[in-house]
Amino acid sequence: MTTRWACVGGRFAAIGVTGLAGALLAAVVLAGLARPVLAGDESKPKPDESSVKAPVRLDYIDALIEEGWAKAKVKPARMATDEEFLRRVYLDLLGRIPNVQEAKAFLAVRESGKRQKLVEYLLEHPDYAKNFATQWTILLIGRNAQERMVDRGSLTSWLRKQFTANRPWSETVHELVSGTGSNKENGAVNFVLAHLEFDAVPLTSRTTRLFLGQQIQCTQCHDHPSNDWKQKDFWGVNAFFKGMRTEEVRKADATGLEAYDHTELRDEPTDSYVRFERRNGLMGIAFPQFLDGRKISQGTDVVRRSELGKLIADPKNGDMAKAFVNRMWAHFLGRGFVNPVDDFGSHNPPSHPELLDKMAADFQNSGYDVKALCRWITASRAYQLSAVRTKDNAKDEGLFNVMQLKPMTPEQLFDSLITATTSHRAGTRESDLKKRDAWMRQFLFAFANDEAEETTNFQGTIPQALMMMNGELMNDALSCKPGSFLHDVVTVASRQSRSPQNVMLDSVYLGALSRYPTTKERNQGRQYLESFPDHLQVLQDLFWSLLNSNEFILNH
Repeated sequence: MTTRWACVGGRFAAIGVTGLAGALLAAVVLAGLARPVLAGDESKPKPDESSVKAPVRLDYIDALIEEGWAKAKVKPARMATDEEFLRRVYLDLLGRIPNVQEAKAFLAVRESGKRQKLVEYLLEHPDYAKNFATQWTILLIGRNAQERMVDRGSLTSWLRKQFTANRPWSETVHELVSGTGSNKENGAVNFVLAHLEFDAVPLTSRTTRLFLGQQIQCTQCHDHPSNDWKQKDFWGVNAFFKGMRTEEVRKADATGLEAYDHTELRDEPTDSYVRFERRNGLMGIAFPQFLDGRKISQGTDVVRRSELGKLIADPKNGDMAKAFVNRMWAHFLGRGFVNPVDDFGSHNPPSHPELLDKMAADFQNSGYDVKALCRWITASRAYQLSAVRTKDNAKDEGLFNVMQLKPMTPEQLFDSLITATTSHRAGTRESDLKKRDAWMRQFLFAFANDEAEETTNFQGTIPQALMMMNGELMNDALSCKPGSFLHDVVTVASRQSRSPQNVMLDSVYLGALSRYPTTKERNQGRQYLESFPDHLQVLQDLFWSLLNSNEFILNH
């Protein structure tokens, strides 16, 4: 693979463009003289005071990663170009690629430190909270939670508020584990409500996996074969969920008939215990006991879920900080220090134990500041390396000496298509939300595997390929109706007295791939545009090719 990311010429390529207004504003903005007002961003959020206290970068991250390279005798990949970094950080922080104006704004600036200034801008962008709220909704309840008791929209809205306010992760986790009340008014409640079946067995396993990085689910039936977890450990955590009560609340609808409105979740003090069957046929019992051995009162003087939330978020318990740091590192780098991200233990040691410990400690000391953690990771050398492999950096399992190629999630793919084509602004109106949901159902159906499990990568199946090439969303993207992206590209280019073909090519490449065309691509494109009088048709074919390329599908 060459050092440029192409798609039309059989290569991969890089990034850039001219044409369309508004780009030069960033030269002032990213220089720190003004805050950028880019496309779709008219709000002016104030800097979050809690995250300002944390350092922008942690130098020991680079030092410990480079130490690993030296021990393994491997070389790192080259540093990512501005074009590669731009697209990558937009996908990771906002869940979408940059639009034409945003890409031009960043690429127009020539100064050191502009990458970190871009990160600061993105952390204050409304799409940052939207992106992580979407991700954590999927982690907490899945993509297809259909239970009547679960209000998916309420959970997503609640999460969005937490990430917007940069609420400490410890407080967010405590509320998810112990929250009570209406699932409509307190969105956090929906996490518990989604996993109450089978005496809260699914809730037990998902809680330990997501917030502590521990897979103890198999120990509900037997002691773990490869680590120290015992059957009593699983049921000791499960016992914290005794005493929960749910109530469906019905209210009169517009016709005067009573209909389901919401579900109330509350806790009643209890002294009950859990009974479980051992492999030898004997029965065991378990009272609440945390994974580190700590116990709470067995009486009715405590609320068990509240106590569990406190134990998970307790600074003395370093597992929560490690689990979150590891999951976020995997989000940005494509692989965690511990892999899989939720399988900590002596059987699966971290690739960089000292680094994980130090980052987790600093995350705790920052007050569990999520934005600070994002700053640290995106400022690291490992994050800013290229994904281009050579014979010198081919060995990269767990060394982070080359950026992993990360397939887009269905949500990233959808929002990136919308961004590239400006066919509509997702989520700005109720009708847009319905249209987005309808399209997402097509994505999720096509991206499901034979067992109806949610996929985490683009598998390249025939339904997926057909959906990308010929689906409704793609047809809408290639529309040349007045006001569409391609129509506007041709309209703007026609007003140029010099090199209108370059303006069209630049806009299409920047819109789809966040980069300018290479010299070869530009020459080929100009030949086609000059040979055919119908520029729209040529641009449609080109745009279709770019949007169906690996370069578009992959986060590199």
